[in-house]
Amino acid sequence: MLESKNLEIITLSENTAGGRRGILAEWGLSMLVKAGDRHILLDTGGSVTAAHNADVLGVDLHQVETIVLSHGHYDHTGGLLSVLAGVRREEVEIIGHPDIWRRKYSKTKKSRSFRYVGIPFSRDALESLGARFTLTSDPTWITEDIVAGGEEPTATDFEKVADTLYLKEGGQFIPDPLVDDQSIFLKTDLGLILLLGCAHRGVINILNYARELTGMEQVYLPWCFTLHRPRGRGTPIPGIWRALLLQ
Repeated sequence: MLESKNLEIITLSENTAGGRRGILAEWGLSMLVKAGDRHILLDTGGSVTAAHNADVLGVDLHQVETIVLSHGHYDHTGGLLSVLAGVRREEVEIIGHPDIWRRKYSKTKKSRSFRYVGIPFSRDALESLGARFTLTSDPTWITEDIVAGGEEPTATDFEKVADTLYLKEGGQFIPDPLVDDQSIFLKTDLGLILLLGCAHRGVINILNYARELTGMEQVYLPWCFTLHRPRGRGTPIPGIWRALLLQ
């Protein structure tokens, strides 16, 4: 079990910059987990912010051995090129669900047009910089206490994937169930720490799944997920708050 005194979680990219000089913000997410001598990156932000902020904060990306992608949207994968350039390794393991490479789109509410929101790079371009993809829907135990959760089951009736998200297949747009959504779970002496991307599949679904997968009940949940109100389905938000308060 990880000792909390040897655990550090550093946010490298999000949509606020705080008060530190030189830090960049953007719509996106990247978090670095430092657990003893292991350095694991969850997501890479939307562009260059993760690599830039790592430099400003004195974080050596060369120590990163593993990158976990929470899903295949651009705001979590758009920094892959700059991060891999900063890592400077012959091989870097990138853990993700096979569906991260599907053609992902969002439908704008006003114009009702479709916008590409998937990974903005080719697999070949990333592999030329050392990326080695481990694509699986199953949990991937990076260490005995750190796991990329894999495909997250859905069980609650008040959490739904946003109805503005689509996949493009054969020239047709179909709803995206976001089966590639995954999180990192850390087993520590304080309890189970959950690091989420957007939690598209539902934060309560993920919380319950994490407990089942790890066998740990005490959970710490940093605030880093998206609450969404699906149109025409009422609001799931009160249900989520009730479920969180009952945990």
